[in-house]
Amino acid sequence: MLEIKNLNFAYHNSNVLNDVNFSVTRGEFVGIIGPNGAGKSTLLKLVLGLLNIKHDNIYLNDRCLSEYPKKELGQYMAYVPQETEFSFSYQVKEIVRMGRYPYSKGIAYFSSEDERIVNESMEKLEITNFAHRNFNELSGGEKQREVIASALAQQPQILLLDEPTSALDLHHQIDIYKILKALQTETNLSTIVVTHDINLAARFCERIIMMNNGEIVKDGKPDEVLQFNLIQEIFGVKVYIDINPMTKSLYVLPYE
Repeated sequence: MLEIKNLNFAYHNSNVLNDVNFSVTRGEFVGIIGPNGAGKSTLLKLVLGLLNIKHDNIYLNDRCLSEYPKKELGQYMAYVPQETEFSFSYQVKEIVRMGRYPYSKGIAYFSSEDERIVNESMEKLEITNFAHRNFNELSGGEKQREVIASALAQQPQILLLDEPTSALDLHHQIDIYKILKALQTETNLSTIVVTHDINLAARFCERIIMMNNGEIVKDGKPDEVLQFNLIQEIFGVKVYIDINPMTKSLYVLPYE
């Protein structure tokens, strides 16, 4: 589905990504971790086509990403940023409707099919009860659910998220990841999430890509990637790693 081949990228002659290679198949849940400056967010922006640079190294469904018009690309990939704010006071349902833009046939035109998909997206994220509230009045957790609903309304094959829970409390962090896992199961959605939270990645991601200095250091299952020596080398901290008896997933505790 998504394939990246020998991808390099530089800002002002400073290398950010060096020979990055990986692919994501339909229905995978992939976490990308690494220290600050590893190139994680830049990689996500290149995949999304947010950087105005033509690359022939990224392929979606065996077609070069640079060949996709922006509107068509929006029918395949959706994006959830770390935080979302609007200058104008949009209502929740209005923002979810924006997710239908890649399919729109005219300004402010919404078909009955569009409305059905918008309503279904809101129901899946359990935000129907505040559909007419102003977005900027919502809590952090409510805002993230709303933004994910808007992304889901795009009916994407791939959902990309950049630190989607960094501003949320522990309850809402778990809630968002449970929602993402449910969407993966229900719709066979491919999910790529950039995160600094190693424990959330270990619990919810079937596969983890660890990056450092613009390169992929390790790519595999959580227990293959989250190793004592590797974490110490990349993050510069000693850790204790064990299995959570409740979730059966790895957990990582720094002790230095």
